[in-house]
Amino acid sequence: MASTHDRDGREHLGFRGFRTVERPSADLVRRLAAYAPPDLSDAMNGGYTLDPGIGPLYPFHGRIAGPAVTVAVPRGAFNVIKFGMQQTHEGDVMVINAWGLNTFAVWGGNVSRGMKRRGVAGVIIDGAARDPEEAESIEFPVFARSQATATPPLEGPGEVNVPVACGNVVIHPGDIIVADANGIVSIPPAAAEWVLRQVADLKQRHARIQPVLERGEVTSIDTITEALVKQGFVIDGRSSV
Repeated sequence: MASTHDRDGREHLGFRGFRTVERPSADLVRRLAAYAPPDLSDAMNGGYTLDPGIGPLYPFHGRIAGPAVTVAVPRGAFNVIKFGMQQTHEGDVMVINAWGLNTFAVWGGNVSRGMKRRGVAGVIIDGAARDPEEAESIEFPVFARSQATATPPLEGPGEVNVPVACGNVVIHPGDIIVADANGIVSIPPAAAEWVLRQVADLKQRHARIQPVLERGEVTSIDTITEALVKQGFVIDGRSSV
């Protein structure tokens, strides 16, 4: 049991949990959810974009967005995951770092049903899940790195609501997750307004060039030869054209 002076759990690294998550406003989440993950990724210069090896467990055509409740279980401890479930609120997205393991599933049909009833938006797992048909039947979004059959161990080390690595991105509790079949991004709430400005500008630029593209014109290729040569690109064995 943690001592009274160990308020931040530093003496219990690897086996601790926190109940408090500083969640962004629902309006901020809603505004970010209006954009597809690839556009948000472009707005963040490709950063905060999860490894594409993590994707929908079943064919999923919607989009989820919500604040992260984070879990890290290096050996798949299901009791720790259940403590994380206990901390979720309606609209949250659970983010589980299961170290990419595929020997057992840290998520299955029963917990999908429970989290669906709780109003959780979905779950992102750097590891394995199972029961895709059951998740699909209740329309509960599950994103995972792989699918496995065996159940995980009940006990073991783990942490809840601390910064975790998932898909090669560090995700903090309360970070805004946006996920669909195109990919997954994590947006720090402190940067969300900047991201919204960037992505809106990006979409406007895309809209301006659409008529040109529809005419079969790609203006950006007109000057590409000169630009490449300036970078040292060799064409037909020559460094100039």
